[in-house]
Amino acid sequence: MKDTTKKRCDLLTENYEVIHKGFWLENSLITAVAASAFAEKGLVADSEVLKEARKILRKKQGAFSELRGNNELILSAKMALSADPEQYVDDVIEVYKKLQQGKFWSSGYRALAAMTICDSGRLSEADDIVERTNMILKGMKKEHMFLTSDEDTCFAVLLAMTNKNVDDILTELEDTFRYIKKSFALHENASYSLSQVLTSYDGNSEGKREKALEYFDAFKEAGAKYGKNYELASIGTLIGLEGNMDDIVSEIIEIADYIKGYKGFKMFDMSKQTRLMFGTMIVSSLNDSGDNKTGASVVSGVIARVVAEQIAMFCAIMAASAANSASN
Repeated sequence: MKDTTKKRCDLLTENYEVIHKGFWLENSLITAVAASAFAEKGLVADSEVLKEARKILRKKQGAFSELRGNNELILSAKMALSADPEQYVDDVIEVYKKLQQGKFWSSGYRALAAMTICDSGRLSEADDIVERTNMILKGMKKEHMFLTSDEDTCFAVLLAMTNKNVDDILTELEDTFRYIKKSFALHENASYSLSQVLTSYDGNSEGKREKALEYFDAFKEAGAKYGKNYELASIGTLIGLEGNMDDIVSEIIEIADYIKGYKGFKMFDMSKQTRLMFGTMIVSSLNDSGDNKTGASVVSGVIARVVAEQIAMFCAIMAASAANSASN
């Protein structure tokens, strides 16, 4: 394992331990995502700083706000990492309100989408991005009424932040989906998410989708099958990386095996497929050349983080739903 990769893995697992001790009631996958936010910056997490950020958030948002709940730790981590935590959360609240305009129900996924816009330095363009996001979601809903939901908001924002025409986005997305889903029977939702990620990148659509499928096959040939469920979208972030495909796959597998020995990443904490997703996120952030962007500033590592945040949100919701069902 490369020295830089091992350092990032060690920082990730160390940050998990620190955050878990201070927020032990939090969902383990959300804790891992928060830990990765600090690791990406090369920083050791500080649970006291996180708690101070959470205090600011709780003063501004009530207990039933979607900016709290499953999003609270992720948002607190981003606040703690910002130069001005109070200004950061104010910006997120402002963008979230724009995304909520005209909607009856609140949404945790829209809260994540608001963070994505702010994290990308696109606050001044929020009105335009939100308008394009709504247009994209409307187009997606028209084509796939039952596949499209609030879960797609984060990826729709990534699409909206590209320089592509909305009609071109929807056309490419549909063409990519029709092709991708042939390889993943009974996994249409995951195929659609992967198609959204691929469409977020510039370049020839045929080349992008072929490269994603080549990566999927490369993992299988290496003896580590990539997940076909919620993790599948993350494999799309690898198409923007430079380097030998087999070497990249080997590195990701090595990361997944390495972190398996640490709290929060063990067999009973997350699946092998989820560990591979974290490996993909680490490699994407470490190997990004800065040239493969969606819009002006969103790069492979950022897209990987958005995928991980969305997956954490989904799993936390499913876990809560399962717990409620069991108690009833």
